[in-house]
Amino acid sequence: MTIIHNKQYYTFKDTHEFTQKIKSVSQHSNNTKEGICMKKRIIAAVMATLVGLSMVGCGSTSSDNSSQNKTDNTDSTAQAETSDGEKNPVTIRFYNYALSETAKADWWENTIANFEKENDWIDIETVTVDYNSIVSTFTNDIASGLSVDMIYGEVSWIPALAEAGFIQQPSQVLSKDFYDGYYDYVLDQFMYNGEVYGVPHYYTNSVIYVNKDLVEAAGLSLEEFPDTLDGLKEWIETLSDYYKSDDSISTIFGLTTAEVPATGSNINAIYTAFGGTLINEDGTLADLTEEPNKTAMNETLDFYKYLISNGYTQENLKLKDYRAAFGAGNVCMYVDSSWGYAQIGEVDTNAANFTRAEALPTTMGTNGKGNSLVESHCFLLGSSLTDEQKEAIDLFVQYCTSTDTMQEYLNNIGLAFPAHKNMEDCQISPILADAQEGVSHVVKQPMIASLSSVQVELATMVLNYVSNGMSEEDAINNYISQA
Repeated sequence: MTIIHNKQYYTFKDTHEFTQKIKSVSQHSNNTKEGICMKKRIIAAVMATLVGLSMVGCGSTSSDNSSQNKTDNTDSTAQAETSDGEKNPVTIRFYNYALSETAKADWWENTIANFEKENDWIDIETVTVDYNSIVSTFTNDIASGLSVDMIYGEVSWIPALAEAGFIQQPSQVLSKDFYDGYYDYVLDQFMYNGEVYGVPHYYTNSVIYVNKDLVEAAGLSLEEFPDTLDGLKEWIETLSDYYKSDDSISTIFGLTTAEVPATGSNINAIYTAFGGTLINEDGTLADLTEEPNKTAMNETLDFYKYLISNGYTQENLKLKDYRAAFGAGNVCMYVDSSWGYAQIGEVDTNAANFTRAEALPTTMGTNGKGNSLVESHCFLLGSSLTDEQKEAIDLFVQYCTSTDTMQEYLNNIGLAFPAHKNMEDCQISPILADAQEGVSHVVKQPMIASLSSVQVELATMVLNYVSNGMSEEDAINNYISQA
């Protein structure tokens, strides 16, 4: 067989040789730049063409056998119910990195156990590794012939999975009445090539987490939280002066600058707040040399320079680092997704007493209106589900999208806003009360397959300018050439 991807030809004797090549590349090409590039090309080929190679791992066969599969599913042994009216057992392989996170594991385990107790014909078989390994895990499992029925993931994963045919439109799986209950402005962010893939569990805009105790001790009041960038800088400088002799305060205003996709997403949110656009409606990269993007990027970079050069923020910290430090009382303010509170609460179970979230200022620089991007954890549904599996997943997603199930989670664990009408009775955590106004400023960003890579280049650009001695013009031009 021959795979054509990006005008490159990959030839294999059969599917077995193909999957063995994937495994070989995964195991032996991690340590060099050349090896990493090879791995990316091969994995890209997997993602783009496995659907045509009998959908290894998703349980699908070639198109010649599809009608046979449908016929088999009508057999009495494959029906959702047996002759005496009982449901036949159904297994769903569910890939979920959140089960590896201390703050969320108990909730997920209890939720799955309670669901299975109410639906004893459904077995949710979980597969979990840490966040940084989950994508490579289910990609390798697909290549190895394992079933991947449902994934708990991120919006940014959708383009590659949809292109490969690994996931299907939720409208083909979820019951119509339930599917119609999702809020359009959240669901719009799941649009790829004109179709919605994946469904949100909940969502957030970008928020500023504020340590209420530290702020008030410095004579500032949250009732007067600044709504302009200039006002925010006044707060930063006031806090810096007040805590300049306090070694326990490591960060006045934290922004992540580590070279990872999550940092790039965070930087993208700040750039959007300054009035910039990263991706055009047609999926191409926006021109950073044209207005208003040029001014927005200049002001974004200058803000990072202001923070780092004055010691208000730290270099190369990830969001998880800020969450831990904030929970320990070492950070006055930092920018995060709302669900970052889960890791804050791990450090101090009483963190709710001093943690408050504020929306980004509505006036950011010359053109910025404090706009924010929608961020969402979501369910991604496998492309080769049987009718029985579809029914089981429909029930499970509905169960995970109800007030009874989500009330505690949204208030005490992964703070966020409801994305579905089923959760409209959920009380919003008091921590998020002041950040809710930012929801009216969320904007849509078109999905592209290379978004994660582009956002890593965004993080590199910031570091090149603020830390590596590169001029602003050269840093931007380097980003443009790489992205």
